[in-house]
Amino acid sequence: MKNKLIKVSTLIIAAALTFTSCDTVDFNDTNVNNNDPSNPTPASLLTNAERSLSDYVGATTPNMYVQYISNGQYPEESQYGTLNWSFNGLYAILTDLNGVIELNSNEETAVSSLAGGSNANQIAAATILRAYILESMTLRWGRIPYTEALQGTDNIYPSYDSQEDIYNGLFEEINYALSIIDGGNGPTGDFIFEGDMSQWEAFGNTLKMVMALRLSEANPTLGSSMFNEALGNAIASNDGNLFYPYLADENNDNPWEDRFLAPNFRRDYAVSDVFVDYLVGTGSSTDPEDPRLYSMAQPATSAGDFIGAPYGQQNSAINDYSFITADVINNQTAPLYIFTYSEVLFARAEAAELGWTSEDADALYEDAIQASMDQWGVSADDATAYIAANPYSGIESISYEKWVSLYLQGYESWAEWRRYLASDNEVDLIIPSTLLSGATDIPNRQAYSATAGNLNEDAYEEAVSAQGPDDLNTTLWIFE
Repeated sequence: MKNKLIKVSTLIIAAALTFTSCDTVDFNDTNVNNNDPSNPTPASLLTNAERSLSDYVGATTPNMYVQYISNGQYPEESQYGTLNWSFNGLYAILTDLNGVIELNSNEETAVSSLAGGSNANQIAAATILRAYILESMTLRWGRIPYTEALQGTDNIYPSYDSQEDIYNGLFEEINYALSIIDGGNGPTGDFIFEGDMSQWEAFGNTLKMVMALRLSEANPTLGSSMFNEALGNAIASNDGNLFYPYLADENNDNPWEDRFLAPNFRRDYAVSDVFVDYLVGTGSSTDPEDPRLYSMAQPATSAGDFIGAPYGQQNSAINDYSFITADVINNQTAPLYIFTYSEVLFARAEAAELGWTSEDADALYEDAIQASMDQWGVSADDATAYIAANPYSGIESISYEKWVSLYLQGYESWAEWRRYLASDNEVDLIIPSTLLSGATDIPNRQAYSATAGNLNEDAYEEAVSAQGPDDLNTTLWIFE
């Protein structure tokens, strides 16, 4: 197979911002936007890039795909009403991150950039975040521009790389970033981890571990190697859970709170009947088997009944159903998780089951459930009873418990659900009776923007020919 990847350390250091200008007319300050400086600092570029993560971790659509939530009066989202999704905004964010890398690696700007932390640590943080965004993109669309992307006028028609090449390249990027972290100051402008490079290191290794496990079918040799490199360096406790922090400010608060309270004051989402019924399990609507339901949702009645809204249907009487816990939808500062300790433990349990490590899958599975229970504030006695009643029985049990533990982590859960779908999925999601946008089942991917074929026709056609139809149904290479 032709390898179009170039050495990633060279690629990311060479990345640069592309500027355009008009040389014939001088309007002095007329076109100067003081809120968008023409000479951005690494700190402002990193802050802007990090702000974009809120749209990803707080997105509603993937939470529909994995059926944590149902729509109210307008059911189109749960019926897969959106076919085309544009990645252009994400490439703008990647341009910001490449700007951080360029400013800290260019001899002319590296010294002045030291005001924002050590050059190496700024490059490392930007590279890890870049890898996270790019992996999220290939999990949504499959083939995307990668090795030829963001070259400005030097290449306005970039090819769409295969997922295999993208994963190979991203592992190189992450390894490079982790290798250059030094003892200097972390980046200013980093409001997610506040410049703490130990958290950036945990982020990079956790991302590497999760990505490695996603290769369990597609390339288990590489997956096992990358997984073991990350083992011992990923999130090590619930105290290390990685999350997007929100403020008690309408411009920077939890998007779930915005959907239910100011400024929208709507009640368009309820917890789905699929999720509620699974967690009620062998219990009852007032005494569910899984004690996490008390912390994840609100009872629908004064009697304490948990009632899920029928998925994929119009639910006009929305107040008759259980809503997401008030700790999330009524709390401006409720964090939304990027990666958690529970997910890491489930990954380690699965790796042990696959024979990638010599760890104890059974013990790790129980530890993972316990970490999820602790994350959601469940009492020790209730957690112990639940774990005893739900013993480890292989990867199928991991697939179910991971789905529960990733509640409201829509894109992350959707990726894992698709990965287990081929052979080991114990979560039986329903197919809505009404399907929109040509969907035939729960979406396997999101389609490119409606203009993608016009803007870069040859590359687009090549990608579709190699990957499959540009619709919601095509299974991506990594999930085959």
